[in-house]
Amino acid sequence: MRIFSFISFLGIVLGVYGVANLYIWLHLAKVVPYLGALRVPVVLAFWTLVAAFPVGRIGGAFCRCTFTDTLAIVGSWYLGFMVYVLLLLAILDIVRIADHWFRIVPYSLNRRPGRAALVAFWSVLSLAVLVVAAGRWNAITPVVREYDIVLRGSSKERPLRVAVATDLHVGLLVRNHWLSRMIETINSTRPDMVLLVGDIVDSDVTHAQEERLSEELGTLSAPLGVFAVLGNHEFYSGAEEAAASFRDGGVTVLRDEAVQVEGILTLVGRDDRASARRGSSRFPLSAIPGVEGSLPVIVMDHTPSDLQEAEDAGVSLQVSGHTHRGQLWPFNFMTSRIFEQDWGFLKKGETLYYISCGVGVWGPPIRTSSRPEVVVLNVSFQ
Repeated sequence: MRIFSFISFLGIVLGVYGVANLYIWLHLAKVVPYLGALRVPVVLAFWTLVAAFPVGRIGGAFCRCTFTDTLAIVGSWYLGFMVYVLLLLAILDIVRIADHWFRIVPYSLNRRPGRAALVAFWSVLSLAVLVVAAGRWNAITPVVREYDIVLRGSSKERPLRVAVATDLHVGLLVRNHWLSRMIETINSTRPDMVLLVGDIVDSDVTHAQEERLSEELGTLSAPLGVFAVLGNHEFYSGAEEAAASFRDGGVTVLRDEAVQVEGILTLVGRDDRASARRGSSRFPLSAIPGVEGSLPVIVMDHTPSDLQEAEDAGVSLQVSGHTHRGQLWPFNFMTSRIFEQDWGFLKKGETLYYISCGVGVWGPPIRTSSRPEVVVLNVSFQ
């Protein structure tokens, strides 16, 4: 049954991918006759890029090697490029339809279809490349966002500094040098406690270990501890292997369990909802021992679904990730409709939520709808 579901999902993804690239090809085919000596290189480059992602990902799942890794990386870049080519071509088609009625395109272009085709080709190509370049710069330039919050609890002399990082996605695209920079950014905030809220690895724990994940996690510095939960990608890549690699780095992995931190608060970590698709199921929040104690409760739950559950359980604060806030514009409009809150703070009753857009990337190694972030919460108790 699980294999059938995977094949169905893969068929849908490849179908959408195929239709998108067919749309691009129908436009490109009109330009090819005017490209002169570039005709063959452009056609070969296009179909090579189209094939790179599915061949690299599917081929790497069966027989991973440098060739399949390279194809997967190139294909991931093409995915981001493809999204903006599609959007620009759609705008171009709208302009053409409008021109049929209102004659908004200069007569000199309408009179010379070859010239018009080349102008459109180079404009779309240049704009898409610029967007991808800007998105890459954005993706590798995370910000630290610091907020002061107040929770019910025992008074403390100074606020507790809690660093929150989600969605690192360490693997083929997020390599060791970038992982090291993320760790340095987290350490630079001088946190008392670090919370890693899922999707620390991407698609394969082996890829993450090749990037020295455990060793890098071991350099995180927080006197009250470093804690993590498993996100959906940990369950896709192997939950037990992922958890073991985190523990090897000195990280406390909470799997539907709670711990008291210095008698100040109760920290609860939940397995992601994706565990149900891997033959296990997570506990209801109210059934986790420690949630009903007298200390303020902070919950780490990767996917921000069914937020009402935390409020019903009397949780003080929940931190989540997963959404990337769409990662690529305009997908942020989709995540804002799918989730009650896809980024930032939300208050429900006495429960405060923070949904992070994450610090890594998934799929295309670019970000155009959100800035990668490490969040520092200065938590005061009263």
